[in-house]
Amino acid sequence: MSGATEIYLCKAGQSLKQGRVEYSDSIENKADAEADAIERCRFNKFYAKLAYYAVSENGDFRCIFTYNNPNVSGSVGEKQEEKKKKVSVKKLSIIERVVGSLTGSTKKSKKGKKVKKKKTAGKKSKTA
Repeated sequence: MSGATEIYLCKAGQSLKQGRVEYSDSIENKADAEADAIERCRFNKFYAKLAYYAVSENGDFRCIFTYNNPNVSGSVGEKQEEKKKKVSVKKLSIIERVVGSLTGSTKKSKKGKKVKKKKTAGKKSKTA
């Protein structure tokens, strides 16, 4: 079969259809595919599964080699947990910003909650 080789690069939790596809003209057999898979996984620890398909010029394809990376680091679940940990900052509406700038009574805190400024009474000390 002459033609290209499709390489499906999947991260943890992805199916082959969801993975990234690359093409190669230099991979023609199982030994070439295995060497390429080991090399790719050595440089990118996020690839969980690689699949190599030989595609002929008339559109036929056959699986040459699949590789499951034993040293996968990071997964989809871990990334979702990291996203949940981020604290979102609530922006004030334009009316709240205008009122706040005119009166100086509100400002944003780091957690997005409004905090009222404390106004100190202008007590003047008497000096004799």
